[in-house]
Amino acid sequence: MDGQERRRDPSSSFLLRSRKEMLDYFLLEYDCTRELVERARSMARGDRSTTTTTNTTSTTSNNSMNAGPSVMQQLQQQQPPPPRSKRDRIVSAFKARIKPLQSHRLLDERERILALSQMPLKWKKRKKTTRAKKSTGEEGEENAEVEDESVDEMHRKMLLTVYAKLTGDYREEKIDAVGKHWETIGFQGEDPSTDVRACGALAVANMLSFVLFNATPAIPATEANGSNGTANNAATNGVTLGRNAVAVHRLSRCPGQQFPMCALGVTFTSWSIRVLENGFLNEHINDRNSKFNSVWDCLDAYYVGVWNIFYKTWKRGKYSLKDASVVLKHLEKHLASRTGASKAIYTSERVLDM
Repeated sequence: MDGQERRRDPSSSFLLRSRKEMLDYFLLEYDCTRELVERARSMARGDRSTTTTTNTTSTTSNNSMNAGPSVMQQLQQQQPPPPRSKRDRIVSAFKARIKPLQSHRLLDERERILALSQMPLKWKKRKKTTRAKKSTGEEGEENAEVEDESVDEMHRKMLLTVYAKLTGDYREEKIDAVGKHWETIGFQGEDPSTDVRACGALAVANMLSFVLFNATPAIPATEANGSNGTANNAATNGVTLGRNAVAVHRLSRCPGQQFPMCALGVTFTSWSIRVLENGFLNEHINDRNSKFNSVWDCLDAYYVGVWNIFYKTWKRGKYSLKDASVVLKHLEKHLASRTGASKAIYTSERVLDM
């Protein structure tokens, strides 16, 4: 797209044209040293909070998410006794068969992804209050509001791209930072950064990958003259919405079976973090004959596969929000495991029926 086309299409300035733009930024350009150091410190202290089953299940309700116990507390409560039975010996041997990632590049990418899960979503300017001294001759101080410029432009583009692709609204001026319109794509509050707090910016990155996963290449702008404005905008951005994301979004808005899509995506991101930390994806990443040449590609495949399995389970069972707790607990048991990770990756290539 040349400069003239970019000026003609205002959406090109605030939307991502491809998933590769996001990956190049986080894996090559972004300096995540602070997040990596904080992650190392929190793991050493043993107080890194995790998303428990109760927390993830509450994502599908209107209740606020309660903070879970620390990792150390959970280990103290759930630490099994030394292996004594035959079952315990089998489980220990099974865990020992998990091989680590076989290159420094893959290890570095893995740590960057996990650091991203601890990174708050910085996508809008916030006003902060500062203390300013009054003019000469007056005592005391006065409060002044200034805008905090710590906004990550990539975070903003990721979130706006997800919204634009799911709703078909490519007008930047219509997408306010805070408002009820975010509930259209399945956030539970008026500020998306509140919903994704448990998994950080990684939750939005996963959702963006799902929205653009296996998307059919769009018609170039020069060939889409006969289409409407929305189609033109989609074309000039280089990608269209993936078919599976269309199916999931439609089901999430279906009366009787509706569910908060983006809020539920945070739950699936928490499962993704768990299988990545436990090494359940390592065999797929290390395999030279595998289609994955990066940790992120494999993680996205798992995430998409979880969505596909959830869609079929939810639609065929004709479930509603009152069944969410039971359904999610069942899926978590089967998918947040080594065999479940393989099943989800295998399922990621399937096309969902509308």
